Amino acid sequence: MVTRTHRPSPALLVSLAVSAGLLAAVSALTRHRPIPLWERDLFTLINQLPAGLTPVLVVVMQVGSYAAVLVAAATAVILRRTGIAWRFLLAGNLAYWLALAVKAVVARQRPAALLTDVTLRDTVTGLLGYPSGHVAVATALALVMAQSGNPRWRHLAWMVIALVAVARIHVGAHLPVDAVGGILVGWLAVCLARLAIGEVGPQQSARDLREALRRRGFDVRRLELIPGDARGSQPWQAVTDAGRRLFVKATGGQQRDADWAYKLYRRLRYRHVADTPPYLSARQQSEHEAYLTLLAERAGVRVPAVVATATAPGGNALLVQDFVDAAALDAVVGPVPIAAVRDAWEQVALLHRAGIAHRDLRAANVLIGGDRAYLVDLGFGVDDAPADQWAKDIVEMLVALATRVDPATVVAAAVDRLGPETVADSVPFLQPPVLSHAGRSAVRAHPGLLKCLREEILRRCPDRARPPAKVIRAAPRDILLLVVLGLIVYLLLPQLGEVRTALHLMVHAKPVAVVATLLASALTYLLSAVVLRLATANRVPLGEATLVQVAASFANRLAPGSLGGAALSLRYLHQKGLATAEAATAVAVSRTAGVVSVVVLLPVLLPFARQPARVLIHSSTKALPLLLGTLVALLVLAAILAAPRVRRRGRVAADRVIAALRTLPHQHRLRRLLAASVTLTLTYGLCLYLALLATGQPIDLALLPPVILVCVIGEGVSSAAPTPGGLGATEAALVSGLLVYGVELNIAVASVLIYRLATFWIPVPPGYLALRTMTRRRLL
Repeated sequence: MVTRTHRPSPALLVSLAVSAGLLAAVSALTRHRPIPLWERDLFTLINQLPAGLTPVLVVVMQVGSYAAVLVAAATAVILRRTGIAWRFLLAGNLAYWLALAVKAVVARQRPAALLTDVTLRDTVTGLLGYPSGHVAVATALALVMAQSGNPRWRHLAWMVIALVAVARIHVGAHLPVDAVGGILVGWLAVCLARLAIGEVGPQQSARDLREALRRRGFDVRRLELIPGDARGSQPWQAVTDAGRRLFVKATGGQQRDADWAYKLYRRLRYRHVADTPPYLSARQQSEHEAYLTLLAERAGVRVPAVVATATAPGGNALLVQDFVDAAALDAVVGPVPIAAVRDAWEQVALLHRAGIAHRDLRAANVLIGGDRAYLVDLGFGVDDAPADQWAKDIVEMLVALATRVDPATVVAAAVDRLGPETVADSVPFLQPPVLSHAGRSAVRAHPGLLKCLREEILRRCPDRARPPAKVIRAAPRDILLLVVLGLIVYLLLPQLGEVRTALHLMVHAKPVAVVATLLASALTYLLSAVVLRLATANRVPLGEATLVQVAASFANRLAPGSLGGAALSLRYLHQKGLATAEAATAVAVSRTAGVVSVVVLLPVLLPFARQPARVLIHSSTKALPLLLGTLVALLVLAAILAAPRVRRRGRVAADRVIAALRTLPHQHRLRRLLAASVTLTLTYGLCLYLALLATGQPIDLALLPPVILVCVIGEGVSSAAPTPGGLGATEAALVSGLLVYGVELNIAVASVLIYRLATFWIPVPPGYLALRTMTRRRLL
């Protein structure tokens, strides 16, 4: 029976995402743009090929017909390849119907309806051309064949895809971009088929494994899969007819996907990673491991002896070694002998003296048999390695051993075998990003392990303390900033046409009104400090609270939803002696007071508004990115709240806020807190109104309530938007709201820019100075 696993490999997920993304991008461009000149010329060139090629191309073209799916599946059944037959059927049908669905969405017509000089050389049915259904089906069938057969078939598969694409263009059925869309649809269909069917399990390759070993002179009596952490490979134990036990490592095909994606991830995220290139073939990778194992064995390292290498059907590479009767370090039952720990460090020392870095010394690759240690799986290693690679080996081994043995004993054994200077040089790399996934999991399971190892090493080498090495190339924060930048550009592009006029209005703005806008903006920081001070029962000085709010103007530019300012306030209150729960409650109360002030103001403002509030809300939220961002935020919030632990913590936090609010009336602070919050909200609205006056809007007090309402909704968008300070989304909401109430477009854009300068951009430098001042005064 053939077993399958429905856990997708990382490379499959990458392939699925790339194919879907490219298909969406090409489809969007095809739908919204006319036919470019290069596509017209290329179509004419292929369409006007000699007529003598037409019969041959028409025959080849049938590989992309729906009948070809059935023929391919039937052929696979006749050859007793039922699994491939299912993949032909599923991938072919997915490609066919996906192509029809994309055609309906894009609605691009055939070349004859778009161009005038088209020569039809075969019967063309249907009105829509993009994407090519024939090319989609041919791509799906060819890719399934390439993944399931001999590696030489891959070249044939690409030839078939190219010929079908040329044939469809030649007969006048499709434009070149239609063929490109068909290739992407077929690629996506194969990915979906692999995701639905699952990856082929080990039992299917056992027969091929036996045959490959027989050709190398090993008649296998028993073949068993070895469970465990074998990223990128399949380990087997084979017993020959002569009773010899062999370890067989199969690398290639879908089993190698995990190693491919892991190396690619390391190259993208970490600095100075000298990993073996992920595009090496399985055979090269297997030969590389055999070469390093032989070098290590010659240097005296205890490694399994290399017996042979082989290639199995389907392109899988086999490395055959003597079987070692020992258990992996993480699978040893009972305590690990101290002698084995010392011997493990001895093997590492011999390996490094030979100039080899293992680069994957996780617990699964260190075997323990009695008092002896074995190093296995050198496929990730490199010879003539630099010193930092040796240091990372030491770090990985320290963590692997310290999870089973006392860290002090592990460090003592390492210093004894490697020397104190060598061990101390690994301290800068003693950090989670350097470790493998298994190492990071071990660190999470043993809190404080890295700190304990670092302290033990520095205790033995006190003069070798050095700061952590910079190993991360792209942190999640950097990726978030790139995404935010993209959203900002997308949101602000529609407004660029009015920027010149708006800048002219800003340059000629009324100085008195501009100064008043800046003063109103400054007043908001004082009022925010009053709110925070009241929320803490006057336990913090007003001057320091104001300094915190000014510093928050800088911190909020680094995170969406004013999270930076909230974290800064929490840190400050904790430094002033408030317990963590009290500080969190005070910040939550100040935020809740802001929400309550909006609820209080809305019934007052709405009667003065000349337009229904629903029109304003609809206008301010019509931007698609804002809606998508809000939807994603709500989905993330729902997913988080689905966790019982998060719900419990949320209930505890809500109870604390309610308890704190209940104590306010008894201390006569509730009315003052609410009054300060309402005043703060009105001041923001006044700031926007003054910015309108600065750009030439006539004084009209009847416009003040609608402007305050627009500002309230705009600040709400700022809190909900996924960008820092609501950048982009807030500007769009404010401009849209002002337009609803009759403000001219140029004035609306200019006034919003002045308002955002006063409340968002200009406070950034003072905020940075305030943050430095708080740090210097040790208020954080």
